[in-house]
Amino acid sequence: MLRHFLDTYSAVLHFFKGNQIKAEINEVVNIDRLRTIYEGYEGDRIVEIRFIDPRRFTVQQRNFIYALIGDIFLYYGQSTEDLKEYFYFLFEGISGRNISLADDSKSTVSDANLLADIILDFIFENNIPFKKGYEILPANQEYYFYKCITKRVCCICGKTGAEIDHFDKALGRRSRKKVDHTEYTFAGLCHGHHAEKHTIGLTAFKAKYHVKGIKLNNETIKKLRIGG
Repeated sequence: MLRHFLDTYSAVLHFFKGNQIKAEINEVVNIDRLRTIYEGYEGDRIVEIRFIDPRRFTVQQRNFIYALIGDIFLYYGQSTEDLKEYFYFLFEGISGRNISLADDSKSTVSDANLLADIILDFIFENNIPFKKGYEILPANQEYYFYKCITKRVCCICGKTGAEIDHFDKALGRRSRKKVDHTEYTFAGLCHGHHAEKHTIGLTAFKAKYHVKGIKLNNETIKKLRIGG
Protein backbone atom coordinates (compact mmCIF):
# COMPACT_ATOMS: atom_id res chain seq x y z
CA MET A 1 0.00 0.00 0.00
CA LEU A 2 1.03 3.62 -0.53
CA ARG A 3 0.92 4.20 3.21
CA HIS A 4 3.86 1.88 3.79
CA PHE A 5 5.79 3.55 0.97
CA LEU A 6 5.41 6.84 2.79
CA ASP A 7 6.13 5.20 6.15
CA THR A 8 3.23 6.97 7.77
CA TYR A 9 2.05 5.76 11.16
CA SER A 10 -0.70 6.87 13.48
CA ALA A 11 -0.03 7.37 17.19
CA VAL A 12 -1.70 8.38 20.44
CA LEU A 13 -0.18 11.31 22.32
CA HIS A 14 0.47 10.57 26.01
CA PHE A 15 2.60 13.54 27.08
CA PHE A 16 3.04 17.06 25.80
CA LYS A 17 5.09 19.87 27.32
CA GLY A 18 6.82 22.69 25.50
CA ASN A 19 8.66 21.10 22.57
CA GLN A 20 8.68 17.61 24.06
CA ILE A 21 6.12 14.90 23.35
CA LYS A 22 5.65 11.23 24.14
CA ALA A 23 3.47 9.17 21.85
CA GLU A 24 2.64 5.50 21.34
CA ILE A 25 2.60 4.34 17.71
CA ASN A 26 -0.37 2.12 16.90
CA GLU A 27 1.65 -0.51 15.05
CA VAL A 28 5.18 -1.89 14.80
CA VAL A 29 7.55 0.33 12.81
CA ASN A 30 8.99 -1.31 9.71
CA ILE A 31 12.68 -1.08 10.67
CA ASP A 32 13.91 -2.83 7.53
CA ARG A 33 12.04 -0.30 5.40
CA LEU A 34 13.59 2.60 7.35
CA ARG A 35 17.09 1.14 6.95
CA THR A 36 16.51 1.00 3.20
CA ILE A 37 15.36 4.61 3.13
CA TYR A 38 18.29 5.95 5.15
CA GLU A 39 20.89 3.94 3.18
CA GLY A 40 23.58 4.15 5.86
CA TYR A 41 22.70 7.67 7.04
CA GLU A 42 23.71 8.05 10.70
CA GLY A 43 22.25 11.50 11.50
CA ASP A 44 19.07 12.39 13.35
CA ARG A 45 15.86 10.67 12.29
CA ILE A 46 13.27 13.32 11.37
CA VAL A 47 9.54 12.73 11.78
CA GLU A 48 6.56 14.87 10.83
CA ILE A 49 3.93 15.39 13.51
CA ARG A 50 0.38 16.16 12.45
CA PHE A 51 -2.38 16.69 14.99
CA ILE A 52 -5.70 15.45 13.63
CA ASP A 53 -9.28 15.97 14.68
CA PRO A 54 -10.33 12.36 15.38
CA ARG A 55 -14.06 13.08 15.23
CA ARG A 56 -15.94 11.62 12.29
CA PHE A 57 -16.46 14.04 9.41
CA THR A 58 -19.65 16.08 9.56
CA VAL A 59 -22.66 16.23 7.24
CA GLN A 60 -21.80 19.90 6.61
CA GLN A 61 -18.34 18.90 5.39
CA ARG A 62 -19.77 16.26 3.08
CA ASN A 63 -22.32 18.70 1.66
CA PHE A 64 -19.60 21.31 1.11
CA ILE A 65 -17.33 18.85 -0.68
CA TYR A 66 -20.19 17.62 -2.87
CA ALA A 67 -21.08 21.23 -3.69
CA LEU A 68 -17.49 21.86 -4.81
CA ILE A 69 -17.55 18.73 -6.96
CA GLY A 70 -20.92 19.84 -8.34
CA ASP A 71 -19.39 23.13 -9.51
CA ILE A 72 -16.64 21.23 -11.31
CA PHE A 73 -19.26 18.98 -12.92
CA LEU A 74 -21.19 22.01 -14.19
CA TYR A 75 -17.98 23.43 -15.68
CA TYR A 76 -16.52 20.28 -17.27
CA GLY A 77 -19.50 17.95 -17.58
CA GLN A 78 -17.49 15.05 -16.17
CA SER A 79 -19.54 12.72 -13.96
CA THR A 80 -19.50 13.41 -10.24
CA GLU A 81 -18.53 9.80 -9.53
CA ASP A 82 -15.46 10.10 -11.74
CA LEU A 83 -14.56 13.37 -10.05
CA LYS A 84 -14.97 11.85 -6.58
CA GLU A 85 -12.71 8.94 -7.54
CA TYR A 86 -10.10 11.37 -8.90
CA PHE A 87 -10.05 13.53 -5.76
CA TYR A 88 -10.04 10.49 -3.48
CA PHE A 89 -7.00 9.28 -5.43
CA LEU A 90 -5.26 12.66 -4.95
CA PHE A 91 -6.08 12.51 -1.23
CA GLU A 92 -4.50 9.06 -0.92
CA GLY A 93 -1.42 10.21 -2.80
CA ILE A 94 -0.93 13.19 -0.47
CA SER A 95 -1.89 11.62 2.85
CA GLY A 96 -1.17 7.92 2.37
CA ARG A 97 -4.69 7.17 3.64
CA ASN A 98 -7.96 6.19 2.05
CA ILE A 99 -11.04 8.37 2.43
CA SER A 100 -14.76 7.86 2.05
CA LEU A 101 -17.73 10.12 2.76
CA ALA A 102 -20.20 7.25 2.96
CA ASP A 103 -22.51 7.01 5.98
CA ASP A 104 -20.54 4.09 7.46
CA SER A 105 -17.13 5.71 6.87
CA LYS A 106 -14.72 6.41 9.72
CA SER A 107 -12.94 9.23 7.88
CA THR A 108 -12.23 12.13 10.23
CA VAL A 109 -12.91 15.84 10.33
CA SER A 110 -9.25 16.41 9.45
CA ASP A 111 -9.52 14.04 6.48
CA ALA A 112 -12.53 15.93 5.11
CA ASN A 113 -10.79 19.29 5.61
CA LEU A 114 -7.79 18.11 3.62
CA LEU A 115 -10.01 16.72 0.85
CA ALA A 116 -11.87 20.04 0.62
CA ASP A 117 -8.57 21.94 0.35
CA ILE A 118 -7.41 19.60 -2.43
CA ILE A 119 -10.61 20.30 -4.37
CA LEU A 120 -10.30 24.04 -3.73
CA ASP A 121 -6.78 23.87 -5.18
CA PHE A 122 -8.16 22.25 -8.31
CA ILE A 123 -10.88 24.88 -8.65
CA PHE A 124 -8.44 27.77 -8.35
CA GLU A 125 -5.83 26.22 -10.63
CA ASN A 126 -8.41 25.64 -13.37
CA ASN A 127 -10.33 28.91 -12.95
CA ILE A 128 -13.61 27.15 -12.25
CA PRO A 129 -16.33 29.64 -11.21
CA PHE A 130 -17.82 29.37 -7.75
CA LYS A 131 -21.50 29.47 -6.97
CA LYS A 132 -22.61 32.93 -5.98
CA GLY A 133 -22.92 33.20 -2.20
CA TYR A 134 -20.62 30.28 -1.45
CA GLU A 135 -20.38 29.48 2.24
CA ILE A 136 -16.90 28.19 2.98
CA LEU A 137 -16.69 26.08 6.14
CA PRO A 138 -14.67 27.67 8.96
CA ALA A 139 -11.87 25.08 8.79
CA ASN A 140 -11.34 25.80 5.08
CA GLN A 141 -11.78 29.57 5.20
CA GLU A 142 -8.16 30.54 5.74
CA TYR A 143 -7.01 28.40 2.84
CA TYR A 144 -9.82 29.72 0.63
CA PHE A 145 -9.02 33.36 1.38
CA TYR A 146 -5.30 32.66 0.87
CA LYS A 147 -5.95 31.11 -2.55
CA CYS A 148 -8.14 34.07 -3.51
CA ILE A 149 -5.20 36.38 -2.80
CA THR A 150 -2.53 34.35 -4.60
CA LYS A 151 -4.78 33.73 -7.64
CA ARG A 152 -6.22 37.27 -7.58
CA VAL A 153 -9.82 36.15 -7.30
CA CYS A 154 -12.46 38.17 -5.45
CA CYS A 155 -13.30 36.17 -2.34
CA ILE A 156 -16.88 37.49 -2.43
CA CYS A 157 -18.05 37.22 -6.04
CA GLY A 158 -15.32 35.11 -7.68
CA LYS A 159 -14.29 37.66 -10.30
CA THR A 160 -10.74 37.24 -11.57
CA GLY A 161 -8.18 40.03 -11.72
CA ALA A 162 -8.96 41.02 -8.13
CA GLU A 163 -7.01 43.67 -6.23
CA ILE A 164 -4.92 42.63 -3.22
CA ASP A 165 -6.24 44.77 -0.40
CA HIS A 166 -4.50 45.60 2.88
CA PHE A 167 -7.62 44.42 4.63
CA ASP A 168 -7.76 45.12 8.37
CA LYS A 169 -5.47 48.14 8.39
CA ALA A 170 -4.80 50.48 5.47
CA LEU A 171 -1.34 51.69 4.54
CA GLY A 172 -2.44 55.31 4.51
CA ARG A 173 0.36 57.53 3.23
CA ARG A 174 3.13 55.15 4.23
CA SER A 175 5.43 53.95 1.48
CA ARG A 176 4.89 50.36 0.35
CA LYS A 177 8.65 49.88 0.19
CA LYS A 178 9.27 50.94 3.79
CA VAL A 179 6.62 49.05 5.78
CA ASP A 180 6.72 45.46 7.03
CA HIS A 181 3.89 43.88 5.06
CA THR A 182 4.00 40.72 7.19
CA GLU A 183 2.30 42.76 9.94
CA TYR A 184 -0.75 43.35 7.73
CA THR A 185 -3.63 41.15 6.64
CA PHE A 186 -4.80 40.88 3.04
CA ALA A 187 -7.85 39.94 1.01
CA GLY A 188 -8.57 39.46 -2.68
CA LEU A 189 -11.34 41.90 -3.69
CA CYS A 190 -12.66 42.96 -7.08
CA HIS A 191 -12.72 46.70 -7.74
CA GLY A 192 -16.41 46.94 -6.83
CA HIS A 193 -16.15 45.18 -3.48
CA HIS A 194 -12.89 46.98 -2.72
CA ALA A 195 -14.64 50.30 -3.24
CA GLU A 196 -17.62 49.17 -1.17
CA LYS A 197 -15.35 48.31 1.74
CA HIS A 198 -14.03 51.86 1.82
CA THR A 199 -17.54 53.28 1.42
CA ILE A 200 -19.31 51.42 4.23
CA GLY A 201 -16.28 50.84 6.48
CA LEU A 202 -14.46 47.70 7.59
CA THR A 203 -16.82 46.72 10.44
CA ALA A 204 -19.95 46.85 8.29
CA PHE A 205 -18.13 45.13 5.41
CA LYS A 206 -17.05 42.22 7.62
CA ALA A 207 -20.54 41.86 9.05
CA LYS A 208 -22.06 41.81 5.56
CA TYR A 209 -19.64 39.43 3.81
CA HIS A 210 -17.80 37.60 6.63
CA VAL A 211 -14.47 38.13 4.89
CA LYS A 212 -11.31 37.25 6.77
CA GLY A 213 -7.98 38.99 6.23
CA ILE A 214 -5.00 36.64 5.88
CA LYS A 215 -1.38 37.26 6.84
CA LEU A 216 1.29 36.46 4.26
CA ASN A 217 4.93 35.54 4.65
CA ASN A 218 7.78 37.47 3.02
CA GLU A 219 8.17 34.95 0.21
CA THR A 220 4.52 35.29 -0.85
CA ILE A 221 4.62 39.07 -0.49
CA LYS A 222 7.63 39.27 -2.81
CA LYS A 223 6.09 36.86 -5.30
CA LEU A 224 2.90 38.92 -5.47
CA ARG A 225 4.93 42.16 -5.59
CA ILE A 226 2.88 43.69 -2.80
CA GLY A 227 5.83 45.71 -1.57
CA GLY A 228 6.10 47.59 -4.85
